[in-house]
Amino acid sequence: MTPRAARSALLLATMAPLAGCSLYGLGVAMGSSGSTVGLSEAEYRAMSVEGSVRVPATLTTVAPLTTVAPLTTVAPLTTVAPLTTVAPLTTVAPYRILALGDATSQADWNQDGTVRYAEVQLIDPLTGEVLETVRTDADGRYALRVTMRGARHGYVLQTILRNARGEAAGFLAAPLGAAMASVKDKRQGLDVTPGTTLVTFASTLMTEAYEHFDVRTGFAGIRSQRLATIAQQLPPTQLAKASTILDQSTALSEPASLEHLLGETATASAVLTSQVKSVAQRAAGTSLGQVDSNTALGLESAVMSHMVTKLANFDPSQDASASSNLFEALASQLDLKAIQETAAGITQSAPGAPLPTLPPEPTPAPPPKVGITLD
Repeated sequence: MTPRAARSALLLATMAPLAGCSLYGLGVAMGSSGSTVGLSEAEYRAMSVEGSVRVPATLTTVAPLTTVAPLTTVAPLTTVAPLTTVAPLTTVAPYRILALGDATSQADWNQDGTVRYAEVQLIDPLTGEVLETVRTDADGRYALRVTMRGARHGYVLQTILRNARGEAAGFLAAPLGAAMASVKDKRQGLDVTPGTTLVTFASTLMTEAYEHFDVRTGFAGIRSQRLATIAQQLPPTQLAKASTILDQSTALSEPASLEHLLGETATASAVLTSQVKSVAQRAAGTSLGQVDSNTALGLESAVMSHMVTKLANFDPSQDASASSNLFEALASQLDLKAIQETAAGITQSAPGAPLPTLPPEPTPAPPPKVGITLD
């Protein structure tokens, strides 16, 4: 299926504004299979990550990145948070909304949408620490190496796109669920794109971290066990396939500006979050506020993981149906029993320390006609 066909099959639309504010809206793992026998502990835990940083190619024809105006919305997730609110299970109806580069060169985009000399940061959301900072090369590709904390850990990759004055003109991110089961896992591919940013934002909206997110610093300094847990459940291979579908949608592939792209990405992430919360409630059999915080986190992490896997296997040419919202359609296909089993494993492996209190549930916004829709 050609990108044009996929783009026609998926339409990301924002039709109505929120009252009082604007709507804001991996490559495949590489390496041969084998065991880790004979490796030292340090070698076993070391993992390399590589990929590209990409924006929609249409943006590159407007103006150089060096001249792009700074973002006026620096906290997009607090704007869209009301869209994520789900009614209690007892009364809920279906929620219808729907590094390698030259350190002295100025970041700018290539004609294919890759961003050369962009700074890429690897962040541990458990501590908020920036573990490594690299720059993309002339082709927009980066490579970094990280020593993992244990056999599994969740990270966040981020790129703050800056103009010639050093102002934040755009933002991209990707969750990295790193796992070390065999030698082939030691080298992972992960492109940082609007699609991966959407999944990152959706994951953040289910945590206490969203209130502290600011595009000028991104996830640096934000500590969240919840975000680390959710990111850990998102393997690069599945996320790569899922983000390819999202990146081909109209709004993520043909935005008018980086500001517009940020708005569309944030809005769509809130729609995804609402569906994840709704499925997690059904899996719990009660409102999430009625279960302990670790159980709720396990359920939401499991649902997000299963949603990304479903999306990774989605075929627009076969699975599209008229007037069907993509996230809603995927949510309806999830196996609640499988989610409960996955969630039990996540909860069992969670740290014993209590999780921070979540922010108060936002006042629900009227369901706008926004989301990834199938045509």
